[in-house]
This record gives sequence, structure tokens and C-alpha cells, in this order.
Amino acid sequence: MGVSYKILVVDDDEQVRNFIVSLFSNYGHSCETAKDGREALEKLKESSFDSAVIDIVMPVMDGITLTRELVNSHPDLPIMVMSGYADEHSTGSAMAAGAREFTKKPICNEEFILRFDKMMRDRKGEQELVALSLTDELTGLCNRRRFFILTEQYLKVAIRKKKRWLLLYMDMDDLKWVNDHCGHGEGDHALIALSNILKKTFRESDVIARMGGDEFAVLLEATDEGDEMIITRLCENMRDYNAKVSHDYKLSVSVGVAQFDPEYPISIDKLLSKADALMYAQKRRAREILQRGRNAGVETRG
Repeated sequence: MGVSYKILVVDDDEQVRNFIVSLFSNYGHSCETAKDGREALEKLKESSFDSAVIDIVMPVMDGITLTRELVNSHPDLPIMVMSGYADEHSTGSAMAAGAREFTKKPICNEEFILRFDKMMRDRKGEQELVALSLTDELTGLCNRRRFFILTEQYLKVAIRKKKRWLLLYMDMDDLKWVNDHCGHGEGDHALIALSNILKKTFRESDVIARMGGDEFAVLLEATDEGDEMIITRLCENMRDYNAKVSHDYKLSVSVGVAQFDPEYPISIDKLLSKADALMYAQKRRAREILQRGRNAGVETRG
């Protein structure tokens, strides 16, 4: 048996509703029903669904109007519309409203399921393409585009709920040295290792992204723990990795931390610029310390 879906069946004819529910149950799907558009909207407020199958002609709110409402309020919900009318106007109106599939009544069992399955396969393919376009291919983290999409949403919520957030902007140290002396394959391995350390350090609810090259960003809600403890935990996880793995280099990062204050909100671009400046200030201090060591005759890696 294939994937199981939760489906909202909307039709004013009880016999038709029961028939469709029975048909879907034969294929392992579960259903809830509504007798008109208004009741369907109430059902969607109470629960989430993987798809909706909607009749066109219904009292209170017809299927075309309901489809338009759902496309606006639930744009990711695949909708299949049914009609007992055979004219092309019904099909055109349904598709114009945002339906993905159309089937005629009386229902032909095999054709109905084939059309439904095609609709769901197409939707899955679209979701996979979107996920690929928003994911960094090497590390599996969010890419820069997805980071900005998610961060804009999170900061809007932060303003509404008066929550403080922290943005960590990181630059992996010495990636150029690793690429030049150990090869670009090892450089990729180092980037993947760092991404795994970030996943271990931060929560699934935090936004972790590779912004490009050797730069990473993490957006997380501020807690009583404080940013110093967060950086300490990151450094500990990095030390554990370096102790277990033998390389000609040690994995390390320079980090800048900027706070988003909902009382004085700033754009994500300004927040990034602030964290970026702090990160480069740390990197500059580290280079000054390294240079002083060289001047004092301390042997270091060049």
C-alpha cells in the first residue's frame, strides 16, 4: 500500500460523501466530510488535511467559491473538484479558481483514484523541487535564500510576541589553507563536519544556514542561557570533534552575535551586517594575536 493521506470530502449529497470515503478507505486513506463550503472551512480551522475533494454545486457556499477561499488561505492544499455537469465551463471555472484536478460525476472508481494519485504525485514533486532550491547541496542546511525567507517570518512573530532573538554569524577559519594544502575535497569535508557540529549544538527549531562559501548563520530565540553559554557549547562540540579526528588542521570558527530587540526592530539585512561586523572584529583580533606570536618567534602554521 502507498502513502496514506488525510482528505476532506465536501459534497451536499450524503450518499456521494459516503461512497467517496469508502473508496478512499480501500486505498488506506482517511477522510472527514463536510456538506457545504462553510462547514468545510470550519473543519479546516480544527484540523489539517493533505488534500480536499470538492463538489461544485452545493448550498450555502459552492465548490468554486470554496476553492478560491482555500487557495488564498491554504495555498499548499491540493484540490480536486467534482461536477455532474459535463460542459467545459465547469472544468474551466474549477481550474481558474485554483483546483489541480477535475473529475465528472457519476464517479468512475478507477479514473477517480488515478486522477487523485496524479494530483498528489505532482504536488510531492513540486515540494521536492522547492526543498532542493532552498537547501544547500553540500551540507543539507538551509541555503541563503531559505534563510531570508524563514528569518523574515520569525522576526515578524518576534515583534508580535515581544520575543528577543539572537543571530550568530560565523566564518570557518582557514578554509583557504585547507583547500590549498589538503585539497578541495578535504575542504568540503570540513564544511560538512562544521554543519554537523552546528546541528548538534542548536535545536531543530533554530534556523541554521550556510550563507555561502565558508560563512554560516544561526537564528535562535534568546533564552536565559545567554549567548556566552551558547558559544561555549559550540566550542566544546568543536573541541570534541578535533580531539577525535586526526587532520593537519583544527576546525574552528569566528563568531559574531547580534541581538534582535522587538522593542527596537531592525531589518534582517541590518541584523546580519551587525553580526558580520562583530564576527570580523573577532577574526581581526585573532590575526593580531597570531601576528604577535610570529613576531615573538612562535612557530605557527602559515
